[in-house]
Amino acid sequence: MQFIKISFISILLILTFSGCGEKESEDSTALKLDSFQDLTGDQPGRAPGPGGIDEGIVPIKLSPEDEAIAKLAPEGMVFIKGGCFIMGNNYAQEDEYPEHEVCVDDFYLDKMEVTQERWEKVIGYNPSKHIGKDLPVEQINYFDAKKFAKKSGGECRLPTEAEWEYAVRGGIESRYYWGNMMNGKYAWYEDNSEGTAHPVGQKKPNQYGLYDMMGNVWEWTDDWYRELYDPEKQQNPQGPANGEYKVVRGGAFDSSGGALRATNRTWLHPKNRVYPKITSYGQIINEVYNYIGFRCAKSITPAKQTTSAKNMSK
Repeated sequence: MQFIKISFISILLILTFSGCGEKESEDSTALKLDSFQDLTGDQPGRAPGPGGIDEGIVPIKLSPEDEAIAKLAPEGMVFIKGGCFIMGNNYAQEDEYPEHEVCVDDFYLDKMEVTQERWEKVIGYNPSKHIGKDLPVEQINYFDAKKFAKKSGGECRLPTEAEWEYAVRGGIESRYYWGNMMNGKYAWYEDNSEGTAHPVGQKKPNQYGLYDMMGNVWEWTDDWYRELYDPEKQQNPQGPANGEYKVVRGGAFDSSGGALRATNRTWLHPKNRVYPKITSYGQIINEVYNYIGFRCAKSITPAKQTTSAKNMSK
């Protein structure tokens, strides 16, 4: 009888500790999920439906003063209201580490990727593999993009890597500007592109009104590539002073969904028009063709901002 009683107590103890172990595991899982963006949670910049399902993008709201500056945007550009954000991703590829605070000033950015028609008017020839006046220009290296900018009379420069990531995020912290799951309504990539580039502006824009920031063609930024970010808070970072490779962002029509993530980074030698690199997320820029284009940015001078604010107060 004593033996049965002891055995019964032992079983109770085992069940009790087993239950505690399961609870600890559940709590640990919850803690890990809290470290990422909740897959179905509401976020600013995205309109949630029942259960947090994405039902569309909410445009960034501007103050009257900023509306005045936005109206002065050069043709084809949109106003990006500056601010601070957490750049990078501690839970993805090594070169996206560490997450760190970055602040950028106001700037203008092309609504669309530079098209072949626009490129040819400035440069005089079309290097692209997939031909079409409304298709993004591709098969260009970093110096080709800089040449275009130089010939644009001060109306074009390449965005910094920080500006590019700030703009693509649209004020939210999920993998993509529409949420955490890939959605073909917003981007051309390997599952819906049929192996070709597409005319710019056919997919849904982000919170700033920018099209094709993810997919269609990769985009050059002005930064030299470094394997790890500087962990300190930074104001308008320009990247390293020198290096071997330039940062390329955004993914292309032949990229996997993982390559289109807002924080994903890759790199290419600035003289290269052929790209042989394959990374862990399958973002093949291409072993034969270089499907990289770009979009223009433009700085906003303090004088322009001051003038706009004064005009609004009259």
